[in-house]
Amino acid sequence: MLKDNFFKLKKTAISSCLMFAFSVAVAQDKLNYGLSQPQDPATLPKSKVPVVFPQKKEKVNAVTVLKPLNNNEFEITGGWEMIQASEINGSGAYVSSPSLSTSKWYNATVPGTVLTTLVNQGVYPDPYFGLNNLAIPEDLSRQNWWYRTTFKTPDLSNKKNVLLVFNGINYQADIWINGKLLGKINGAFKRGSYDITKYLNTKEENAIAVRIIPPPNPGIPHEESPSAGRGPNGGLLTLDGPTFIASEGWDWMPGIRDRNIGIWQDVRLKLVDDVTILNPHVVTDLPLPDTSKANIFISTELVNQSKTNQKVVVTGKIGEIKFSQEVELKADETKKVSFSPDQFPQLKMKNPRLWWPNGYGKPELYHLNLTVAINGKISDEKLVRFGVREYTYDLTVDVPSEPAKRVEFNPINALKSGAPIFDNANRRELARQVSIPSLLPNVNPNLLTPSTETGTAPFLVIKVNGQKIYCKGGNWGMDDAMKRVSRAQLEPAFKLHKDANFNMIRNWTGESTEEVFFDLCDEYGMLVWNDFWISTLGYNLDVSDEHLFMDNAIDVVKRYRNHASIAVWCPRNEGYAPKSLDLQLATLIAKEDGTRLYQGNSRSLNLRNSGPWDFQKHPMIYFNKLADGFSTELGTPSIPTAASMRKMMAKEDVWPISDVWYYHDLHFGQKPYLKTIDSLYGPSASLEEFTKKAQMVNYDSHRHMFEAWNSKLWNNTSGLLLWMTHPAWPSMIWQVYSWDFETFGSYFASQKACEPIHVQMNLNDSQVVVVNTSLKSIQNAVVTLEVFDLKGKSIFTQKANLNILSNQLNKAFKATLPANLPNNYLVRLILKDKNGNIISDNDYWKNNKNVGNFLAFNDLESAKLGINVTSTKKAESSETYFTITNKSSVPAIAIKLNLKDSQTKEIILPAYFSDGYFNLLPGETRKIKVEYPYQNKEVEIAVDGYNIQNTNNIKIASTN
Repeated sequence: MLKDNFFKLKKTAISSCLMFAFSVAVAQDKLNYGLSQPQDPATLPKSKVPVVFPQKKEKVNAVTVLKPLNNNEFEITGGWEMIQASEINGSGAYVSSPSLSTSKWYNATVPGTVLTTLVNQGVYPDPYFGLNNLAIPEDLSRQNWWYRTTFKTPDLSNKKNVLLVFNGINYQADIWINGKLLGKINGAFKRGSYDITKYLNTKEENAIAVRIIPPPNPGIPHEESPSAGRGPNGGLLTLDGPTFIASEGWDWMPGIRDRNIGIWQDVRLKLVDDVTILNPHVVTDLPLPDTSKANIFISTELVNQSKTNQKVVVTGKIGEIKFSQEVELKADETKKVSFSPDQFPQLKMKNPRLWWPNGYGKPELYHLNLTVAINGKISDEKLVRFGVREYTYDLTVDVPSEPAKRVEFNPINALKSGAPIFDNANRRELARQVSIPSLLPNVNPNLLTPSTETGTAPFLVIKVNGQKIYCKGGNWGMDDAMKRVSRAQLEPAFKLHKDANFNMIRNWTGESTEEVFFDLCDEYGMLVWNDFWISTLGYNLDVSDEHLFMDNAIDVVKRYRNHASIAVWCPRNEGYAPKSLDLQLATLIAKEDGTRLYQGNSRSLNLRNSGPWDFQKHPMIYFNKLADGFSTELGTPSIPTAASMRKMMAKEDVWPISDVWYYHDLHFGQKPYLKTIDSLYGPSASLEEFTKKAQMVNYDSHRHMFEAWNSKLWNNTSGLLLWMTHPAWPSMIWQVYSWDFETFGSYFASQKACEPIHVQMNLNDSQVVVVNTSLKSIQNAVVTLEVFDLKGKSIFTQKANLNILSNQLNKAFKATLPANLPNNYLVRLILKDKNGNIISDNDYWKNNKNVGNFLAFNDLESAKLGINVTSTKKAESSETYFTITNKSSVPAIAIKLNLKDSQTKEIILPAYFSDGYFNLLPGETRKIKVEYPYQNKEVEIAVDGYNIQNTNNIKIASTN
């Protein structure tokens, strides 16, 4: 039956939009309409083992729980059910009857998608493993689904009204309660709120029914295989943005069979009286460069839901700061209410705790408690978290009579009128593939301040609190391919980003637009480059319904604008929005936000072009040709570890390279990468050997990228984002850790190169420099370069004293390595402070032109290591410090550490090690910290590496 479902589309019409698309494809043959029918079965990937289906779970009598939240809110959890709509013979009135029998329904996962429920209920296997995804029918995304739950009315003794709130569905939904249609939600990113007071059964069960309607153009996924290749990125689904356009399939994840439809965000009940608070907005204004004080501006909409006039008191509280005002509302009126420091001097905050990006300071956050009261009784309240910070931007723009002027753009000052100022449509190409905007007609050029920051012209520089921020991080194509986006699921990724010294995440085409994503960015100091839901200009299709798009965009801006982390709003990936949509979005940002840059293109506009994304066989290209300005996308392959590989496919498929590797995104573009692994380290006879060698290439290639940009800090370059840091599913490409948070050579190379204070040797000119992207300066530091042979013997030393200035590139000396170096040798850089404490160290394995490889590594004797646990701290998150010592007479190369369960020997993830893939010379010791979630069991430290074998695991005392 599954095969029949999978190929069902061959026997049916695709859709009216698909037929229309092909009718115009001749005229627009460059655009990607995706597949017209499923590909030839002969080109599908094959596994050496059949798909194993789970046992379907029996229906249980799940009970709804109203989970208490803040502000008289309850999350509706536990009792949700789901069924295919074609199985129901009845309308929404019938389905939302409290007496309806649901014995044939599935227990549903909410928040979650249709596929999440079907996998959790054992209907289909885990799509992330092997080729299981191919066994899940495509028609999940081509039919309607019903969700349903019942609940008892909570105690209303203190409130008059009950609101039913949906924080996110996909793609459309009809909402019913107790036989009554409440309304429709359109788009994946639009909230829905309904007053259900008059429909409630106060003494009996209430029934909510939600009919989920899929996007009209789900498209047909391309299935990657050796014969089919990687195929197109997306297809028709891009017509239906706002939705998860990548779920049709991209070159970093397959098509998700339900296209992530369902109730993917939580559902709440909110108890209120007649007047409610809607979309509060907090703006923090610093008198830059002075950051010792801040003016706080607060506004909110008040909604009078009653048929009578109301006199209310609106009160706000931020710590010890309190303010209020009386407001009169007419019946059914919505009114905006504002609090400014001129009216309320207590909003002139002294010595504020500032929010900073990771590496520049603490990401401090405040809470605003806002209430509205009628006759002294609270009618509604909102808790808003915000950070005191101010964004400004340096960029180059054409102004009247002054082309290519370098300016500082302060949105709070320049957008006071609520109107945009930059004209992205009338742009000018200043250099090859680099354009600059002009000003819109009648915009006063004096709204922009002349910038003294000319070294980076014409490229964008993002500033926070008046300080230039060197943006380092990566793209998230999607947080999770099945949109499993709880805090528990996502927080390890943010911890890893923080520990990797990243400070920016690009929310590519808005695939990760949910509250918890922005919450965690706020908490971990991650700037957000936030896209909306359109992809590549001239390749992907534009959205078909601009009104629907804007309706979702308006709600997103109002909903998330208080998050300190959002630094940039961008309309699409790699291109400009259609002209009418671009102006609407720019106006939206100016009017409803007014504190951030609306960046009209994710590349080329005050930015360098994006890419390349393939492996660079000659890494010098990064330094000599690619390191340029601000790049939002630069990538290279990143094969996982053997342990990660064994989790994602059957042992029969995991070695040698099989079709399943290709389905998990092994592209033909990776051939130079695979050849380089073999040429540098030799052919591999096992998975463990191959992945061990791959990590060496992963390390060097990722360090090359960041260090190339580092080498031109503020003298051209201002930011680099990897494509990608975070995988959406078990993948072979573009990641620095696995989908289950196992860290690769790519991760620790990025961590090293992105250190706030980092010593490096430029690949192109042998200059030894200290890259300081912090606000700290260091006097009387010492930089040492030392060269060691393959036995660990020191053969050359060079050093210099240096005063390290804050937030800039500091040159130490040019390395003058001796002639006649060994075939393989280690160049080690060490930066110490005046007291001899190591600030940064950096190892480079080199080969001379006589060999051009590291095959000699394979002939090294095995290094013997010793581990000594020095201290352990036990709490919700355990911390252990230990030393690792090389007790052998040869260097220990690329030491990789893992945490394991002492009984099962399974790797414990996530675990956060302070270093990895490092080297130890004979007799050398290094101190390491590992953090990990509380384990009520005995755990141990496992050691691996290029030439490390048979090292006994070291147990850590039980955390009981």
